[in-house]
Amino acid sequence: MRLEHIGRKLFQMAGILSLAVIAVLSVLPGADRPHVFGSGNVEHLLAYAGAAFFASTLPALRGWRIVLLLSATSLLFEGIQAFIPGRGPGLDNWIASTLGAIVGLALGRAFVTVARTALAIASR
Repeated sequence: MRLEHIGRKLFQMAGILSLAVIAVLSVLPGADRPHVFGSGNVEHLLAYAGAAFFASTLPALRGWRIVLLLSATSLLFEGIQAFIPGRGPGLDNWIASTLGAIVGLALGRAFVTVARTALAIASR
């Protein structure tokens, strides 16, 4: 289906973009990093959930591979933050990021299932 293909490509581009945004925000000095929510853990959970939601449609990152990649990436960024002014590593941030990736994967799978069903019904 053409519409499904376009939707998949848009999801994949959003996934790559969200991964890039996480990378940039993770290495900014503390004074330069914007804060959207009062809790850094909420920011981590939502950012990684969004990244997993979209990136889970990338062929190489389907299934639990996206969770493993995002969890490992979060752990790496937390370690790097020990060397960035105004930042510091946090086990709680890594846990929130990993939980966010799990939530995002589950929501992404549910969305794709519903979207495919709707497209199949509409094309009859």
